[in-house]
Amino acid sequence: MEEKVRLFMIENQMILPGDGIVLGLSGGADSVCLFFLLLVFLEEWKLRLVCVHVHHGLRGKEADEDEAFCAQLCRKYNVPYRSFFYDIKKEAEERGSSEEETGRFLRYISFEKVLDELGYNKIAVAHHMADQAETVLYHLCRGSGLTGLSGIRPVSGNRIRPLLCVQKEEITAYLKERQISWKEDATNKESYYTRNRIRNQVIPCLQENINRAAAKHIAACAANLAEVDRYIAEQAKKAWKSCIREKIEKNSVSFFLEEYCHQDIVIRKQLIFMAADYLGTGRKDLTSTHLSMVLRIAEAQTGKSVDLPGELFVCREYGILKFMCRDCGNILSQRTNEICENLRTSGMEYTLPDNRGKLFLSSPIPAEQIPVKEIAKIEENTYTKWFDYDKIKGTLQLRTRQEGDYIEISETGGKKKLKSYFIDNKVPRQLRDSIWLLADGSHVLWIIGYRISEGYKIRKNTKHAIRAEMRWR
Repeated sequence: MEEKVRLFMIENQMILPGDGIVLGLSGGADSVCLFFLLLVFLEEWKLRLVCVHVHHGLRGKEADEDEAFCAQLCRKYNVPYRSFFYDIKKEAEERGSSEEETGRFLRYISFEKVLDELGYNKIAVAHHMADQAETVLYHLCRGSGLTGLSGIRPVSGNRIRPLLCVQKEEITAYLKERQISWKEDATNKESYYTRNRIRNQVIPCLQENINRAAAKHIAACAANLAEVDRYIAEQAKKAWKSCIREKIEKNSVSFFLEEYCHQDIVIRKQLIFMAADYLGTGRKDLTSTHLSMVLRIAEAQTGKSVDLPGELFVCREYGILKFMCRDCGNILSQRTNEICENLRTSGMEYTLPDNRGKLFLSSPIPAEQIPVKEIAKIEENTYTKWFDYDKIKGTLQLRTRQEGDYIEISETGGKKKLKSYFIDNKVPRQLRDSIWLLADGSHVLWIIGYRISEGYKIRKNTKHAIRAEMRWR
């Protein structure tokens, strides 16, 4: 299994020599297996490893024993260890979310905290094929689209999942063969949570009555769908440029109908999602029924319209299909020049004032720990960027555009006004006031979703760097 996981990690470009990895260690068979696999790879890839355990405060003595087991395991193999305690029940009540969702959120917050404190760059979690099958079935039953049916990705941002290529049975066999013990979480066998019911009832039923390899086949299907989803997303970006009407009225997005209707139906649906994203209404509540309503409007007579979730309004006018947010005028005026708190580069997270996402900033990372090769590899990552920390002259601000904003577009210091950049790159006029910026005074480090300034890029003489990642809701 070691070779199988090694090849999977290489194929998905999960690891580079010298990576610093934060491993989520629960004490269960999956994370313990990943712990020992990473120990095998430590020397080969010159990795740095730290384990993080999160105590949810839910299972009393049993949870205490899990934490003690993880601490002892790390001491035995001389691996740095950190643990966090949360009262998940209380936290869930305060957040108005389920205990399951709250626990997941706080686990990743803990992983990110340690990652930033140590200047590491990867978070490893132990999802396997059955977890993938469980996720796909969960999304399928909830009416998800192609993206949801793609399941869990092997790599998403700084998170890696080396065990997605193996089945649960392979994990337990690996541990038993090496006489490695682990802890069983009794709540995993309960069917209180929806995912547990899928894991304990639905998948076993499929394996016993339909096909023993059901979970494996579902996971393989998810991998194929992920490739299709990526391709469609790329084609939709190209179609957006050809369909978009440049002279757009305030607070709306319009497509030229002739060009829009010329697109394949899959791309037309994707463009509807993209329009909702750009107007800030989001795609979460848009169902196949809503998509069909918009497609019918595009084929209808001028003047037809439809209301969609999220205050989104779509109508057909002369030669165009127009998307508008009923409250868009108010939303955009509130965002304009709205300044989030001055940012401290100390490994923190910042919620956008419009609550559409969060910006994560790492602590300053010294030159010897900057993953230069990885930075070059993720240069095209739209929402994860690295900056030369020592070139930041003032206090960073997370805000929308202001008069006098500019960005450096060449290594020689060539500058361009932000307004000119938007015009040259055909950014729709009504969207410009809602695009978030990471700025150092009037100098824009990052037009989030677009590009960063040449003036803050990592160079050979960089002494300290910071990593910024935007995660949308």
